Amino acid sequence: MIAVFDLDRTITTHGTFTPWLFRFIPRRPWRLIALPFILVAAIGYKLKLLTRKDLKQVMLKCVTTGVSADEVARVNDIFVRSWIPRRCRPGALKKIEEHRKNGDLIVLATASNDIHAIPIAKALGIEHVVATRAEVDAAGRLTGRILGPNCYGTDKLDMIKAAVAVGDAKTIAYSDHHSDLPMLEWAGQGVAVNPNAKLRAIAEKRGMEICNWNA
Repeated sequence: MIAVFDLDRTITTHGTFTPWLFRFIPRRPWRLIALPFILVAAIGYKLKLLTRKDLKQVMLKCVTTGVSADEVARVNDIFVRSWIPRRCRPGALKKIEEHRKNGDLIVLATASNDIHAIPIAKALGIEHVVATRAEVDAAGRLTGRILGPNCYGTDKLDMIKAAVAVGDAKTIAYSDHHSDLPMLEWAGQGVAVNPNAKLRAIAEKRGMEICNWNA
């Protein structure tokens, strides 16, 4: 079996991208001057003038451009230790372990960027990661740019299909958000985990399994 887990608010209780990003601010406090640009970009996104990818790229450029691999590693180490397992839903950790014991292929599929998603996956014992790709230059420094699509919605499903050879294997997918409906509908079994209101309504209408991983 192939088990695909969303990350933010499915495994974790909150989103990870913004908290991870702002871990860099204390190390580079002068980057605070970029906050107005991020706020303007957020307004542009709300007004549908920018895409989610555009907004994330602005945030990355304002905060992480030029950050070295060593600094990223230090921030990742602190960030992952503060989130895993204490900010993970207990049911998520239990389900990951259940799939591991069954010998299933476990995939973390997330719109968060690979720079911090991969260390999180490693801490969770997950080897396979499908995520938004942050560009790194030849010197190992973040450029603030995103390579390829934002791993979200139909793009997430396309990236999963490109990364995982499913064949005849059974599939199950877990997510909290309606944007992952393409993934949940593609899987042989889609599970709504602590779903937002829109996903809950859809799941109830379609008879999709709904579970609470806080318990």
